[in-house]
Amino acid sequence: MGYTASERQISSHFREGIAEGVIPGTGVTVAARRFSSAVDSSLPDGQDVPGLFRSLFRSHEVEESNREFSYYILSPGGDRGKPCTGRGSIILLHGLNERSWSKYIQWGARLADGTGRPVVLFPLAYHMNRSPRSWIDRHIMMPLVSARQALLPDARLSTFVNVALSTRMTVSPQRFMLSGYQTAGDLTTLIRSLREGSIPGIAAGGPTDIFAYSIGALMTQVMMLSDPSPLPEDSRIMLFCGGSAFSMMNGTSKLIMDSRAFEMLLSFYVGWPDSAMNGGRERLTRLMNNTPEGEAFYAMTSLQRLKDLRGRPFSRYDGRLKAVTFESDTVIPAKAVMETLSGADTEVWNPGYPCTHESPFPVLAGDNANEADRTFDRLFDTAARFLS
Repeated sequence: MGYTASERQISSHFREGIAEGVIPGTGVTVAARRFSSAVDSSLPDGQDVPGLFRSLFRSHEVEESNREFSYYILSPGGDRGKPCTGRGSIILLHGLNERSWSKYIQWGARLADGTGRPVVLFPLAYHMNRSPRSWIDRHIMMPLVSARQALLPDARLSTFVNVALSTRMTVSPQRFMLSGYQTAGDLTTLIRSLREGSIPGIAAGGPTDIFAYSIGALMTQVMMLSDPSPLPEDSRIMLFCGGSAFSMMNGTSKLIMDSRAFEMLLSFYVGWPDSAMNGGRERLTRLMNNTPEGEAFYAMTSLQRLKDLRGRPFSRYDGRLKAVTFESDTVIPAKAVMETLSGADTEVWNPGYPCTHESPFPVLAGDNANEADRTFDRLFDTAARFLS
């Protein structure tokens, strides 16, 4: 069964959300594990938040869902509960403003089946099931869209899907780095547990590799550049539709964030350390200047900073880094990826079907469906060979 037919079947099965059990049409099983984050990335926004939007910030639901959550292990072979043996595990990292694992279930299943290794679907801070369900509820979010458009009439592409992230980034752009710092800390803990064999269903030993898409690629690059790095020296990294410096991205999208939010992030981080902020300056300054993750993130904010601070760091990975991107990508352009990853193994593909950065493998019909199936197979066959 090809990608398109499988996606229809899997999407129908997981319509109510990701659930434990066998993924239809595969021998891959899904198991949930609980995680408690030890890193606090909350901010006191105080009176800077307009009243209608306060529920998006310091609410009990927001902070609790981000601190205590589930992640998912996709295990090949159908031996649920039996530790997977082989060459360690693979962590799959998702894109920005994602609230559902649906499109990643088949990605992870193909990686697990193709490599014979467990694949871990781990959510970034304030994303997926680490965020309130209300953030994607059309009935709750549409009044916030109307209010945001009234406050910021020049904002383009404000939607009920992106208004929560857009508002949070506009009011306090420091959240972007702080949530990334929390995610890096969580991944460091996860990787240690995977290596030690303390996670049920995954045996100790073997490297921990990464398959990272979109903003997950930037998260991975920050960990790669951190000194010391939380990534083991034998880790292999595969980036898909990601890998560029932050200033070369275009995050304005109906599914990601509106124009005012992305413009705020760009001006804030490209203008750092002179950017104004509404509280938390001392904390963010300390993290940016005095932590490995902050220094690495600063290097990744622009291509010039990366070159000035690190030269061509991604050329040094000697077969442990591979990137694939699409020529048609407008959110993280292929040229930007090539320039940032200068000297690394990077391929630019031209998919023969209509797609976007946010939906690289849409469910299509006819010849377009066949092309999407072939490209999906090509990508995950490539990934399986590289990560096996």
